[in-house]
Amino acid sequence: MRNRLIVLVVSLLCVVAPNVSGQTAALPAGVTRMASVEGITEYRLANGLRVLLFPDPSKPIITVNIVYQVGSRHEDYGETGMAHLIEHLMSYGSTRHPDAKREQSDRGARRNATTWVDRTNYFEVFPASEQNLEWALDLESDRMLNAAVRKDILDSQMSVVRNELEIGENNPARVLRQRLFSTAFLWHNYGKSTIGATPDVERVPIERLQAFYRRYYRPDNAVLIVAGRFAEEQVDSLQDTHTRLRRPLISAVRSPGIHTTVPTSHCSL
Repeated sequence: MRNRLIVLVVSLLCVVAPNVSGQTAALPAGVTRMASVEGITEYRLANGLRVLLFPDPSKPIITVNIVYQVGSRHEDYGETGMAHLIEHLMSYGSTRHPDAKREQSDRGARRNATTWVDRTNYFEVFPASEQNLEWALDLESDRMLNAAVRKDILDSQMSVVRNELEIGENNPARVLRQRLFSTAFLWHNYGKSTIGATPDVERVPIERLQAFYRRYYRPDNAVLIVAGRFAEEQVDSLQDTHTRLRRPLISAVRSPGIHTTVPTSHCSL
């Protein structure tokens, strides 16, 4: 069954502004309006997804940003760098969008992603249009559960990640910051580098990476933000169906076992 988020989320865009009678349009089933502050309105979907809508007609663009509440602090022993590796693999699309980078380029979208200790986010900024908005929401909904977390893509990205590791190791400011964090958070994952340790990154089994992705990439662990120029008349045609992503049955718990090795010390006293 194709689980789609587009129609449900885009239908929310229609309730941001009052209708012609001055009354707020009825919310779709399974959608709860939480709060509205300074033009930003929060909704909660039945599957746990939080949605923040910020219409701004003064902008000629739309930003779609999805934040997953997973970062390096969620990694277990021997899993350092997993959250960052997933960020790299997510850029390579999903079942319905096998060439996401090309699609983003073709639509003139500016894209990026970042990983930190508590969260990982992905965003696209693109020219405002109904078609572009539909495409971006479909991309993010499909990547949430059907991203290309595969061994061949992992292997192709390993040289890129190694390069990022080496850049950090040769950056005095980053080295100092890492030493400060590791001292301040001696027994907490905040003290680890987000990019991970080289032995963990280079030896990570794809099965463990896939399990990490399935555990944390889910609607009840994400916040979707849509901001920019969107209007009610642009999205009326997208309300023909009302399906939504399902909440996975697995819970967000750590996986057992380790795959890393402790380097042998060759120093002598």
